Amino acid sequence: MNSFQEKIAAWLSRASPDRSINQCFGIPVILATDIGLQRSENQDRVAALRIRSKASGGRRLIAVAVADGMGGMRDGGRCATLALSSFFYALASYRGHDLQQRAAAAIAYANVEVFKFANGKGGATLSSVLLDHDLRPLVVNLGDSRVYAFGRDAKVERLTRDDSFAEAVGGHGRELLQFVGMGEGMRPHIQPVPATVRNLAITTDGIHFVEAATLERILSHANELKSASERLAALARWCGGPDNASSAMLDVQSLLQEIRRGEEDEIDLWDSFGYLTSILIKDDINRGENRATNPSAPPQTAAVHEENSLSRPEGKEKAASKKSKKSRKPVEPKENIQLEIQIERSPNSDETDEDSG
Repeated sequence: MNSFQEKIAAWLSRASPDRSINQCFGIPVILATDIGLQRSENQDRVAALRIRSKASGGRRLIAVAVADGMGGMRDGGRCATLALSSFFYALASYRGHDLQQRAAAAIAYANVEVFKFANGKGGATLSSVLLDHDLRPLVVNLGDSRVYAFGRDAKVERLTRDDSFAEAVGGHGRELLQFVGMGEGMRPHIQPVPATVRNLAITTDGIHFVEAATLERILSHANELKSASERLAALARWCGGPDNASSAMLDVQSLLQEIRRGEEDEIDLWDSFGYLTSILIKDDINRGENRATNPSAPPQTAAVHEENSLSRPEGKEKAASKKSKKSRKPVEPKENIQLEIQIERSPNSDETDEDSG
C-alpha cells in the first residue's frame, strides 16, 4: 500500500461516534452511518471523493461509495476500509482512461488489495456512483449493497442486483457469490445511470433489510436528501437495528453541474464524520503502453511525496517527504504524486452517541 492510500485508509478507520450524518459541504451529497443496536463494531464505510486537476487535462471526477465488511468473515471493518481506500486511490491513478475503464480498473485493484490482506477469508461489498467530465454517470456494484433511483413523487427503482444465492442463481440465503477480496473470477456490475434519474441512494443491507414497500415510500416522499437519510436511519433502528446501517444520498443533476466547476488542483474526501482535503501539488502520470493496453491491471505502489498538515490552533506542522519503494512488476505504471493533506471535522456533520429504539 502506498503512502497516499495509507492516509485514506487511516482517515476512514479513525475513531468515530456510533452514528452520524454529514451534509457534505461543496457537493449535493448526504453521507450517513449508524452502528445499529446489536453490533459492537461498525464495519461499514461510506465516503465521497472529488478530484479536480488541471494537470490531468481537466478530467474531474466525483465518486460516492459505500463498502460493507463481511461480518461472518475475517476483519470485516479492515476489509471495508481497504476496499474503499484502494478503490479511491485507483480512481485517482487512472485518470487517463474513460470512466468505464477507470471504474473496472479501480474495483479490480481493490479486489487485489483486499485479497492480498485476507487471502479470500475476508472481504467487503462495494457500491459506487461515478461521474466525470463526460457527464454520463455510472453505477459500480459488487456484493449486496444497493443503489436506488428515486425522486419526489417518482417511482423508486433499484438499479443493482445482489450477488447473493437468492438473486444471482434463484436459490435461498444471503451468502455472497461475489465480493471485493474474493480474488480471481470477480465480475463487477458496471452500468450507466438512466438519464432521467434525479436522485440516487446507495445503501448497505442494514438499511434495505426493511420491507421494500416501506423503504420506497420513504424515498419517494422525502422533501430533501437529508430527510430521506434521517428517516431511513431511524427506520432501521425502529426495526431493531440488527446490522450497521449506512447510506449515501446524491442529487445527480446537481452533481452534473458541480463536476464542471473549479480549476484547483486538489482531491477532496468526505465521510459521515468529516472532511479531508489533499491539495495536489504535482501530478506526473506516465500513461505507458501497459496502462493503455491493460487498464484493469492494478496500479503500481507508487512513489508518493507528501507534505502532511493537520489543522491545529497553533499552526501547521509539515512532515518530511518520504519515498516508498517502487514495484518491479512490469505491468504496473509509474506515477509521482505530491500532496498536502489537511483534515478537519465537517461543520455540517450531525453526530450523536445515544441509542434510540
